[in-house]
Amino acid sequence: MQISIINDCFDENAQLRQISRAGSLFPNAGVNCFAVKSELEAAGFLIDALDAFDGREGVVLVNVAPRNGEAKKWKNGTPFGYFRHGETLVVSSVDGLVLSLCNKLDLISEFFVLDIEEVMNFISDTELDGENKRRIINTQFRSFNFLPRAADWVWRKYDLPKEKLGLSEIKDVPEGVWFIDNFGNVKTTFLGENFDFKNGEEVQVSIRGEKRSFVFSERLKDLPDKEIGVVEGSSGFGNKRFLEIIRQGGDAAQELGLQVGDSIEF
Repeated sequence: MQISIINDCFDENAQLRQISRAGSLFPNAGVNCFAVKSELEAAGFLIDALDAFDGREGVVLVNVAPRNGEAKKWKNGTPFGYFRHGETLVVSSVDGLVLSLCNKLDLISEFFVLDIEEVMNFISDTELDGENKRRIINTQFRSFNFLPRAADWVWRKYDLPKEKLGLSEIKDVPEGVWFIDNFGNVKTTFLGENFDFKNGEEVQVSIRGEKRSFVFSERLKDLPDKEIGVVEGSSGFGNKRFLEIIRQGGDAAQELGLQVGDSIEF
């Protein structure tokens, strides 16, 4: 079994602790940790993880949960919750954009929210003593102290106290860039299936309000060398794949001055 951790705490020390804790709780699983810098990146990573799992047995742990700004409304950061896609369990931070693309692609049938303090009160003292429970409730590193434990309890079918989240409460994903890969290819939140672009057709793209014209190519190899174009990329779920802006043999993001979160319209 595979456990994939998607987290904005990604220095070597943070990865060491998260991987070690998840591996100790799921001793027969392989565990990997993947770094993201924003809720929007996490949303895209989660889609690609679920696509890779393809409904098979596994766990995805996701947390991008700052404590500043709007997050101060929570007792100790945004709550966590979980949903299942086939036999894949996803335990994730709730607030922000982390769940936005999953909701857009209708991958969440129902989502349950956990309150850390209520969960700690539910867990028996023989499993965790009072001192450990208090430490977890107030922890600075919930991805280490609570998130993998919650996944373990849900996986083992503990009847944890929970509340059902209305899917309409999940924020809509903004139209724009969700990731830039190591080649400088720009992954957008637009699905190719929503457009009827033909191979070689000129596509009008508005980037931060400036209109540009790029050729659409059905395959990467069809785009001429050094030219910037639009393709239906590899990221997405099933037949739903996100459009990408690429430069054949170059760096489209650098050429266009694009970064994650920038607004784009097709």
